[in-house]
Amino acid sequence: MRLTCETNRFSRSIVALETVIFLSVSITVSAQTIRVPTYAHSSGKDVRRFKADTAKTQCLLFFPTLRCMGTGSAKDTDILDFFNVDKSFSFINQVKSIYNGASSSATVSADIGTLTFDSGWQLNLGTNVQAGSLGTTVVSNGSTPTLSSTAAAQATQNMLYGGTITAAVVLPVSFYGPQASDPGGLGFSLDLVGREGVDIQNFKTGTSTTVTAPPSHASAQIQGYLQYNSINLATGSKTDYAGSVFIGGSYGYSYTSHGYARDYGFGSDVNNGIGQVSAGVLLSGLAKIAVSRAFGPSQTYTDSTSTVKTSANNFKAWSFGITYQSPPPAKK
Repeated sequence: MRLTCETNRFSRSIVALETVIFLSVSITVSAQTIRVPTYAHSSGKDVRRFKADTAKTQCLLFFPTLRCMGTGSAKDTDILDFFNVDKSFSFINQVKSIYNGASSSATVSADIGTLTFDSGWQLNLGTNVQAGSLGTTVVSNGSTPTLSSTAAAQATQNMLYGGTITAAVVLPVSFYGPQASDPGGLGFSLDLVGREGVDIQNFKTGTSTTVTAPPSHASAQIQGYLQYNSINLATGSKTDYAGSVFIGGSYGYSYTSHGYARDYGFGSDVNNGIGQVSAGVLLSGLAKIAVSRAFGPSQTYTDSTSTVKTSANNFKAWSFGITYQSPPPAKK
């Protein structure tokens, strides 16, 4: 009976993701996860970056990749440059490590594969793994689970980033910045992101992963950032800026399966608003270094060490992350 119930919940989550994809296309993706450009600069060569045509400034304000990318091969090139990728199908574009104080662990993430479509949107397949000391407490079957504090916080981070294996659809909603790719330039970008994920990793013992469908997470969020480029140039470049600072955030609807919410202290709160704010620097376009803080639902659980009933909001704990991206092609 439980297998059937969990399978039905998993199926409903897949339908939810398909609905998000449909809405995103028919409209013709966490602040640590927002699409901040992280192109690498190759010494002696300038990076291909998206150049906003000043004549298209107003056009770019509303669904830029759907309306303002030209025609033919020029359109494809503009779309690829806008998403900071060199081809329509690419592997391991970004690798991230995000440390969270409450969980005493790091989330190691990677974009396994990225598909960029000439209709102006992107599909990402990724993975998120908690690296650190896992909680070893057996979760009770009562209304209030028994958890270690680190297991509770790790479960929150897993929920924030969408699960162990994730798929995300990214549709740019708005872009502004005639000099966004130039030294000293300022740019703003806003994206609609639909994400679906399932859990392979869990944070408790005594659970068989063979008799139940994996917990699932789904979300639909608006993510955006403001970026300000340095005026000094990268070494060996005549046009490429050395780095930039940014501030961004995300907010939207999040669903998590009933079993996950029950086992990790969220009770019956399977539908929530979850968001994140982030700020940081881009070093020579090679790495993004950011600090962030999220907000979402609280947890109630019995602490396995003190045996005291505890209520906490682990979303509010600060995180520190570094993102690396593979080098792009030089300008043609």
